[in-house]
Amino acid sequence: MQRIKDLKLTTKMLLAFGVVLALMLVQGIAAIVGLNSLNGATTAVTDNIVPSVKSAGELRALISEYRSASYRSMVRASAAVKEDAKVRAAKTAEEIDADIRQYAPLISGPKEKQAYDLFVKEWKGARQSYAEVQEMLDLGLEDDAVDTFIGSTRDQHMKAADALATLLAEVEQQSQEGRQGAVGTFKASSTLTLVMLLVGIAGGLTLAWFFARAIAKSVGEAVSVANDVAAGKLDGKIDTARQDEIGQLMAAMQRMQSQVQAVIAAQGEMAARHDEGQMGFRMDDGAFPGDYGRMVRDTNALVGSHVEVQNRLIEVMKHYAIGDLSVDMDRLPGEKAAITEAMDATKASLSAINAEIKRLSLAAASGDFSQRGDVGQYQYDFRDMVEGINQLMEVTDENLAETSALLQAIAQGDLTARMDGDFHGVFARMRDDANATVAQLTDIVG
Repeated sequence: MQRIKDLKLTTKMLLAFGVVLALMLVQGIAAIVGLNSLNGATTAVTDNIVPSVKSAGELRALISEYRSASYRSMVRASAAVKEDAKVRAAKTAEEIDADIRQYAPLISGPKEKQAYDLFVKEWKGARQSYAEVQEMLDLGLEDDAVDTFIGSTRDQHMKAADALATLLAEVEQQSQEGRQGAVGTFKASSTLTLVMLLVGIAGGLTLAWFFARAIAKSVGEAVSVANDVAAGKLDGKIDTARQDEIGQLMAAMQRMQSQVQAVIAAQGEMAARHDEGQMGFRMDDGAFPGDYGRMVRDTNALVGSHVEVQNRLIEVMKHYAIGDLSVDMDRLPGEKAAITEAMDATKASLSAINAEIKRLSLAAASGDFSQRGDVGQYQYDFRDMVEGINQLMEVTDENLAETSALLQAIAQGDLTARMDGDFHGVFARMRDDANATVAQLTDIVG
């Protein structure tokens, strides 16, 4: 069975066709044999039995006619009538002798030969008796001739007729047997032909079912494997033991499965390497043939493109981290433009907060602590940053105002003035130093 499975589809089809042809050949041979048998039976009937029946029937008619002619030669009639009867009897005798000679080759069995020999013997005796009657007539012994004719000659004639009847019965028996044989041969031939036809049909259908089932099963397995691969199920086992075209197809699908698994494994390795920080790792496209190599190259290019954008983003962020806002992010296409927009927004926010800080710093450097940053323009830490600067400007402004008021009071001679309030750090020391100065001046003046 395995050898048949391993045959090529073409060989399988040729084998099936060859078996069908062999069955047809057997059918043809059986039909020819049956027809030959039927032909033999019908030939025996037409070439032997029918001529035998015909000859026997003619002999029966001729011997009856011979007796009638012999009888007319004895009746009271003219000499011409008697002569004509005599001539007719002689001619009939010749015809009888000719039929007897023609019948001899048609004998087909011992019984028929025995009946034939008996008829020949009895007819010879009858002819002899008829000759004696004619001799009596020629001698003018008409009464003796009549007595002999209706006596011993009649008896001898009846013996010949009975022998001929026996021969005819044997021939008719042979005819009946030949007919039955022909019918039996026809039935046997018809039955054999019908049986062989049914066997051929059953064999053809069996072969068709067997090969169709085998091919359908094999193709079904290949379709199942293809569906599994199409559905992403790559762990299925593929049977490649067959040696036919289906086996070659399964082997090719196994190679395809292995190539897809290898590509997936390479992609998984690259993902793991990137997770480990090896951003420069790429798959080896040279290890994959054809479009698999192109798939790997395209994947490498895609990853490289993203890594390139990421590296550029890191580079720009490094500049922003050290306060260099002169660098712009590349203008990226499509959905990647969101990265450009985000970096532009980052730069804009940094530039805005930087400008705000510069403005407040310049105001403070100019002694103008009344300036405040616009908190409403910023969010989150940038907002906290502006609020902190504003608080610094406000505390500095208040402390300097307190110091200025104390100095103005001293200038006006008011040594009772003091700096009161919750000051911290340098401003607390300034408060303490100012109050101490006033106290010293009061003691000196005092």
